[in-house]
Amino acid sequence: MKSLYRSEELVLERAEKVLASEPENIIEEYQFLCDEYKKLLRQTKTLIRVADLMQSDLKMLSEELGKVSRIDELTELYNRRYFRELFLQEWKLAVKEQKTLSALMIDIDYFKKYNDTYGHLEGDQCLKAISKVFQDTIRNPEDHVARFGGEEFVILLPGCKAEAAACVGKKLIENVDALSGCKDSVLYGKNVTISVGLASVIPDKKSHMHDFLDQADQALYESKAEGRHCLRIYDSSEN
Repeated sequence: MKSLYRSEELVLERAEKVLASEPENIIEEYQFLCDEYKKLLRQTKTLIRVADLMQSDLKMLSEELGKVSRIDELTELYNRRYFRELFLQEWKLAVKEQKTLSALMIDIDYFKKYNDTYGHLEGDQCLKAISKVFQDTIRNPEDHVARFGGEEFVILLPGCKAEAAACVGKKLIENVDALSGCKDSVLYGKNVTISVGLASVIPDKKSHMHDFLDQADQALYESKAEGRHCLRIYDSSEN
């Protein structure tokens, strides 16, 4: 880049001398200067193309890094950290617009026993297969599916009332039941199953978003306490 600037300075200096002195061979001088400017122009165009390519590469790299920071590598679902960001956005929007927000907390039943029996590689394959079921079942682009940690998942359903969210949860249970991508449960003698807890709220400025997730988690705990492989809805009157 410095050599290009220096070449431009030398051409300008020579052009100034030509204009000041008007030599006898002025046509040859102008032709020389014209040729030199053409060279500089070609070099400049080349630099611009290189800069454009570098900018494109940097943009792609930035997008890939952004994706890596949002996605759980194993399941290809949103990770917990990015889910927190989405959750905060949806919570603020629900408070502002006074619309319902529902959350499904999901746990794979007896997954530790599954890992101990078949090994972690088989456990990872099962996590991938079940995550694919979640992705295929949750089609609304406004909904968010994330791996919350280990064998626990969370699905955020903006604008979805409890009844509709319950239908989604039951559909997830059915679709996992029909899954053939996992080995049989070591306890049930059939395919692995999931338990689901549901909470719904129309939040206001006095509501706490973390309490809302705790409610969904409490409902999940109830589904486990009642035998697993079922959906339970948080009932504030019982708590």
